[in-house]
Formats: sequence, structure tokens, C-alpha cells
Amino acid sequence: MTRIAKNAHRFIEVVKTKMRPFLLTPEDIDAYLESGHWSSETMVDRYDAYALEFHNVVACCDQTESHSWGQLHAVTDRLATNLIDLGLARDATALVQMPSSCREIILRIGFKKAGIIGAFTPMQWRHQELEYTLACVKPSLIVMDRGIVDSGEAAWLDGIFKKMPSPSFRIDLADEPSNGWLGWADVLKPTQNSHALGKLAQRRFKFDEVSLITVSSGTSGVAKLCEWPEGAQMCKSRVLGERLGLTPDDHVGIFAPMSGAAGLVVWMTSASTPFLCTFPSSFKAAHLLHLIHKYKITVATTVPVILARMAQEELHSYDLSSLRQLRVGTAAVNVEAARLFEDRTGCRVVVAAGSMECPGFGHANAEEPKDIRLNGSVGLPLHGCRLRIEDEQGDLLPTGTFGELKVLAPFASSGYWNNPDATESVWSNGWCSTGDIGVLDDDGRLTLKGRLKETINCSGHKVLPAEVEKEISKHPDIFECAVVAAPDREYGEVPWAFVQLRPGSTLDTGALIGILRENGLASYKFPTRFIDIIEFPRVAGSKVDKNALLKMAQP
Repeated sequence: MTRIAKNAHRFIEVVKTKMRPFLLTPEDIDAYLESGHWSSETMVDRYDAYALEFHNVVACCDQTESHSWGQLHAVTDRLATNLIDLGLARDATALVQMPSSCREIILRIGFKKAGIIGAFTPMQWRHQELEYTLACVKPSLIVMDRGIVDSGEAAWLDGIFKKMPSPSFRIDLADEPSNGWLGWADVLKPTQNSHALGKLAQRRFKFDEVSLITVSSGTSGVAKLCEWPEGAQMCKSRVLGERLGLTPDDHVGIFAPMSGAAGLVVWMTSASTPFLCTFPSSFKAAHLLHLIHKYKITVATTVPVILARMAQEELHSYDLSSLRQLRVGTAAVNVEAARLFEDRTGCRVVVAAGSMECPGFGHANAEEPKDIRLNGSVGLPLHGCRLRIEDEQGDLLPTGTFGELKVLAPFASSGYWNNPDATESVWSNGWCSTGDIGVLDDDGRLTLKGRLKETINCSGHKVLPAEVEKEISKHPDIFECAVVAAPDREYGEVPWAFVQLRPGSTLDTGALIGILRENGLASYKFPTRFIDIIEFPRVAGSKVDKNALLKMAQP
């Protein structure tokens, strides 16, 4: 019997309360507690403790404001009591779309104190993605910055909100809130409602309750909504902090949006280590390097495309001596860009891999030598995470054999929000099917070779896009490359290569084919077409949108 089946009888209760982790039975949670993976402590518990111990120490800053641990405690209390005062029920849901900043931390912690489940969506999303997410989450609260929404999108949003069941509440982060919207200052005022103040201690989430929905579009274009128990978030905080070696003296740059895993999981580590985190006002490479230079940032987290852009900057113009490690996750990393950045700065690049269902199933260690840390693998799993490689029949494959990667971890999501069918299609007996093609070596290090869905079937021959991309990217004129499956009458599918050239370079198809031939690739893996592109379309600003590439190239 699958874990989904064991939990099926609890689905009515899950829909009603929207707080108990769907995939985890009480016995599972007890086992996590006994093993030490989970504890009864929550993120709010830790932030409360920091407010006492580090009251005047700065906890977070951005380009407009900063907050000490004591100030963060006070402002999140005020936000939580005002949300309760509005009449928002325990386990109500909130949909948020905003740039990452100190305000996002205030919202995240305030929600946890008020017992409100937040879903934070990427800034790039527009009405198609938002409409789907609104239908799934059914939020009682919307938080947006209307000042950065164009008029067409604003009109659409207003039409959607009019259709939402009453009561629903909306908070506008703009300096001048829209009509019918509460202002940010309004929800931070001290409340005089003693009833709301009295309920604050009762409302905060417990360790075994769902307190967060992560939202991502993945590569399919359909939003994935993952539910997260508080215990899993705290477990993730601890094991990632240990792998990164973070200390209270660290100044961490969150150089990726917190709506995605790369930014979120590193900020989440503040629940186990009270470091200072800084949010940029933009993700442009020069701006991020300036922040490192100005604020003496010691650790940063980002995504591969930003790393590649940073590596091409005039790095000697900045004092980057404070930066000891740069964590790069979410999508496949350009190893050459990572080595270039490390060689030019002395900062150790730490490669990480995961999914929104289970971030960090592979993670390098900064203490490893570069020839191991940047050898093309994504490192070892974080503590408590188990990996297995299976064939198409679900049988375990031996070390060194490629197959589908499946993961099981105490810090993983506990299923898709309010969607048992989708959950059952991905999880079985606790194991999550990642959809990635991977291989484990004798030391347990994981190397990813692409997505199962992206494998190109060229007249029966299987082509892994990541393998071809890796070889093409070795050419010095190539900044970035993406290989996709294109329809072909004779072969069924053939590989096409989209390339972004470095400034001043021209596309030399013969040279690129020469690299593939010299490196021993079979001829059926050679792209039948090379397409020069100025900039890659991306999913949520990170992963290359290969479906969009194919549409762009077809007549």
C-alpha cells in the first residue's frame, strides 16, 4: 500500500483544516522526532529567542530599510495581530507577489505567528499563472505592490478580486495604496484589540502543521504548489546551515528571489543560525558585485544565469575579498563559469541541485577541493536525504548506471497542496520521483544528465540535451547553450542547439561540430541546427524555457 493510500482516508480532514501534512502519518512524524531530524521547535520560536539574545543586532536589510532582531520581533507581532483583527481565520491562505526584501521576511514570519499559510509567487507571473494559482489556493488575503503592476494587469486583477468570495482582504505595498486596498502602514500599526493580542500565542503554527505553500512553474508551465510542514522547514534550515558552515557572524546576500528555492532555502537557514541577510534591489550582476564590495558580504546564494553574468564582469573593479563562498542552485550550472569566477575571486563556488519538492538532494561542500567540488557532479545529498536510481520498471540500478532519480528526505515537501492525484503521481511510499536522469558514483556523489521529459528520441537513439550542451559550452565564444528536441519527419526528433554568443563573437557552426566530434560524441547527437539567440527566455527568471525556444524557431 502506498503512503498516499494510507492517507486517503484523511483527505476530507486535510481539505477542511488545510494544516496537517498530507504524506506524513503521525507515526512518520514520531520517527522523525526520535531520529533527531525534526524537533518541536519552530521558526517563530527561534526568531523569538534571537530577539532576546541579539536584540539590537541587525537581522536583515535591503536598499530602503533594515531591522534588528528586536525590531523584527515587534513588527511581526503587530502584523500578526492586525491580520487576526481583520478576521482572517486560522489556516487561512494568502497569495503574495512582491520583490524579495525585508518586507517579505516580515510577512513570512507574521504569517507564521498568525497561523496563515502563505503562497509566494514569482514576480514574472502574469494573469495566466496567477489565475490558476488563485483557483488552487483560494486565498483570503492578497498582498501585492500595485505600484509596479501595469494598467492592463491591474484591471484584470480587479476583475478577479470582484469574483472572489467575501470576506477577502488586500494589502497594497505601494506608497499610495489603491482604492479598496489596505496600505502597508495600516497593517503594521499597534492594535488595540485585546482579543487579537490574546489569541496571538494560540495562533502560531506548531511543528507538525503545514505553514507554507511554495509555488513554482517548473518546466511544464503549470504551477506546482507544494505544502511544507514547519518541521520540514526547520530540518532544512539545520542541515543546509551545517553544509554551508554558516555562523552568526556571516553576512549573507540573498541574490535570488525568495519565491524560488535558491533564495528561499538559504534565508530559511536563519532559523538555525542568526546571520544578517541582505536583499538587492535588482539582480543585475554589477549591482550584486557592488553589494558584496560595499557590505562585505561573506556568503551569497544565486542561480546559474546570474553566476555566468557575474563571471563576465570586470571583477578586478570590486573588492570581493570578504566573499568566501557562493552557493549556486536551481538549474544546471555552467562549470566553466563557476571555475572562472572562483579563479578570479578566490571565492569557493558551491553547486547545489534540487527541486521544489525536495531542494538540496545534491549539494557540494565548500571544504572539498575544487577538482572534486566542480567536477560536473552536484555533490552529496544533505544529511538525512536518501537517493536511488531506478530503471523504467522501478527497479534499483547499480552504481554508475543512469536512470531516474528518486529521493526521500525529512526536509522534503509533504505533497502538492490540496491535490492528492498529482501527489500520487509523483510520490510512492515516501519516495519522490524527480523526473531527473542521474547517476551515483562509488562515493555517493550525484551527477545529473538532464530531464526524462527532455530526452530526445532520434530514430531510437537517445540524446541527453545536457550532455550536448556541456560540450558545446566548452567553445570560448559560447556564453550559454540549450539543446531541445525538434520534430523531424525522417527521425522523429532531432536536436537543435540554441546558443548565446559572447560579445564580439560570431556563430561558427563548423567549429562547434568540430568540438563535438573531437570529444567523441556520436554523430546522431550532433545538432542539426544551430540558432543564435540574443537572450534566453526563462521560467521564473531562472531555468531556460525550452518550449518557448522551440516556438521561437519554428516557422
